[in-house]
Formats: sequence, C-alpha cells, structure tokens
Amino acid sequence: MAENNDIPPIPLPPSGGAVPPVEPAPVTPPAAAAPTPPAFPTGAPQPLPPVAAPRPDPYAQPGAYAAPPPGYAQPQPGYQQAPPAYGQPGYAYQPVAAGPAQGLSLASMITGIAAVLLSFAGFGFLPAVAAVILGHIAQRRQPYARALWITGLITGYVALGISLITGIVALVFFIAAFSSSGYYGY
Repeated sequence: MAENNDIPPIPLPPSGGAVPPVEPAPVTPPAAAAPTPPAFPTGAPQPLPPVAAPRPDPYAQPGAYAAPPPGYAQPQPGYQQAPPAYGQPGYAYQPVAAGPAQGLSLASMITGIAAVLLSFAGFGFLPAVAAVILGHIAQRRQPYARALWITGLITGYVALGISLITGIVALVFFIAAFSSSGYYGY
C-alpha cells in the first residue's frame, strides 16, 4: 500500500473461527466546496450562437419570396429574399373569402335531427314537417349546401314516419282500451 487513500482497508476474518463483528468506518464530511454561483447572472444575457442556416420551406410557392411587394426597394440581382420567421405574416398568404350563406340548409338539418329525437317522445311531427319544408326550400335556393339540406330532408322524412307510426299505435291502443265493455260493466 504505497498510496495514501482515504478508504480504510477491509478487515479480513481470522482463519478458523467465528467472524467478529466489524464496526462501520466513521463518516467524514466532505471538504468545503467552492461557493456556488448566484441563481441569476448579474450581467446582461448573452445571445446564443446560431445553430444552422434556415432551410427553405418545401411547401412554399415557387418564387413566392423572390420579389418584394410593391413600394419596397428592389433587391440586387441574384439576391433571394429569405422567408419570414415563424409566426410572422408572409407575402404569399391571402385571406379566404367567406362562403355563401347556408342558413336554410342548416336550419333544415337541425330541425330534422331534433324532430327525430322528439318523435320518440311523441312531439316530433311538427318539427319534422318544418324540416321537410325548409329542406325543399333550401334545395332550390342553396344547391351548394347539398350535404346540409339533404340531411334535413332525410331526418325530416324519417321523423315523419316515426311520428305517424307512433300516432297510429297510440290511436289503436286508445280505441282498444275504451271500446272494451268488460271494464265498466255496461
């Protein structure tokens, strides 16, 4: 043992007998470390070095950033303007115009769905009639909203069928209940 270590040697048991208990080595506290730096730097923050050059957008239109908008200085020949940073508005984006109104078609669809739900409770006949009427009006006035008015027509006609079947079953039940003379003794 030529080196001077802080680790004590491991005691070996004597040969031939029982192993005597070994006391654990005393724990010494570590030497005082260098003072820790403050949680926040005291100077101004330093900018991070650039990671890599930005890549061109593969989904951008060809030449979308080649020419500046009117009223700006023309770039020098051979100069390709970089795309805007993330979150910044670009020149290639145009606002989308709102589509035509779909009020009748939407009203037909909503009324038809409500009529189907209400027809199981016995109150779906009038909303079903309204859904069918609104659907046929929307069919003529709003042919571009076909998915909405056709949904209103289908659900309206289904609700009409359910309401008529429910009404006929209820009418037969009441007629059968009141026509039997055995209950009242007449």
